[in-house]
This record gives sequence, C-alpha cells and structure tokens, in this order.
Amino acid sequence: MSIITLLTDFGSFYPAQMKGVILSKLEGKDVTFVDIAHDIPPQDVRAGAFALLSSASFFPTGTIHIAVVDPGVGTKRRGLVVESGGQLFVGPDNGLLIPAARSLGQIKSYEIALRFEASNTFHGRDIFAPVAALLAAGQSAASMGPRTRPKTLSFGEPVKTDKGIELSVIYVDRFGNLVLNMRKLPVFEVRLKGIKLKRVRTYAEGRRIEPLITLGSHGFAEIAVNQGNAAEAFCLKAGDRIELEEI
Repeated sequence: MSIITLLTDFGSFYPAQMKGVILSKLEGKDVTFVDIAHDIPPQDVRAGAFALLSSASFFPTGTIHIAVVDPGVGTKRRGLVVESGGQLFVGPDNGLLIPAARSLGQIKSYEIALRFEASNTFHGRDIFAPVAALLAAGQSAASMGPRTRPKTLSFGEPVKTDKGIELSVIYVDRFGNLVLNMRKLPVFEVRLKGIKLKRVRTYAEGRRIEPLITLGSHGFAEIAVNQGNAAEAFCLKAGDRIELEEI
C-alpha cells in the first residue's frame, strides 16, 4: 500500500483531479490519500512550507508527499523530487519542500527531467501527480532526473533588540493564532503593541479574551487569545514583523 499526501492552495475540487490521475496510473494498487491541507492562503509558499514541516514527521517511511503552492507555475522554475528520512517530496523548486525534508534528515534532491503533456497552469495534476504515481509504482527518486541543489526557504531567526525580541509571523491558523519563528518562549515577560501576553502551557489557563503566548504543538511559539482571534485583535498577518517588548 502506498501513502500519498497532498498539500495545496487549490481549494476543493482541483485536488480530486490529481487523485484521479494517480489512481488511473496505479490501477489495481492500493493507495491511501491523506489531505494535509488545501486551504493554504493563495501563493503563500511560506505558509505551505510551515504546514508541510508540521506534518511530515508523523508519517511512516515510504510516504510520498505532493506539495503544490506554486506562483511560478508554467515558468522555467524546476520541479523536484526530494528524498529524506525514507520519505519523498514532490513539488516545485521554490523552497516549499525543503524545511519539511530537512527536518527528517539529510536530503537528496532531483530535478524532474521527465517530459509530460502539461497545461501551463496545472502542473500539480499534469506533472507532480504522474511523478508521484511513478514513485508509488516503485521507481526511484534518482530515475526522475539529475541531482540538483534546491532553492531554500528559511523562516528566519529571532533578533534581540534593545527593547526585547524582533520576530516574524510565519503562519496564522484558522483560530487566528499567530505562529512565530521562534522555537522556545522568551525567558522574560513580554508585551505586544503595549499589551501584556500571559505565558501559559494551555489556552485555557488564560481568562476569556486574554492575550497569551505559548509553545504550540508544532514546536513554535505562538500568540493566541483565549476564545478569541489574535490575528484580528492585533491586526497582524503572516509575513508581518513584530517586536515583543520585555516587561
């Protein structure tokens, strides 16, 4: 049985076409599809990379991940198969795959050199899905094309300032929680835009509508509002730079 995950910014019905292509090419072979997400904000490669990073380690050896958040579809940007930790990642060479692949171990990256009849606007269906089917059928990552050095993507690092710490919001989840590019909580009490953030282990440790800072299940610090929406409360979005001021 093959496990194939899909992560895209496509919304509802386009991923079904990708699954249909794979099933047609693997007729008679058992395939389990897992949809990681299809509601990644449009063209937000960084958000897609974060979601894939947060999910990949929970899958078994042999899993094939197709990830497509691809503002450069139809251009000369390359397609990749990346091998790491016994798992395979298929998608565009725009940094999307790399944080997740590197989290599993040493990576080997191959350019997709096979030729497919493909539309200019849907490489997820016409290139990446057929490649995933070939991999599920037993072909090696190396057979897809030559070794290459992929484009990288970094979430950046916290920067110490005179007042506290400067950070980036790398993801906003459906609850409005602000995921930060920091893997531990500050050792001191902090405030954001003049508002103190209560340091907690769980959201429920705060009063209703109280701003919080905690370490999320994904391993990154996040700002939340208990039973509220931190993104709306602080008027912030993914990609914004913020400063947590030491109290």
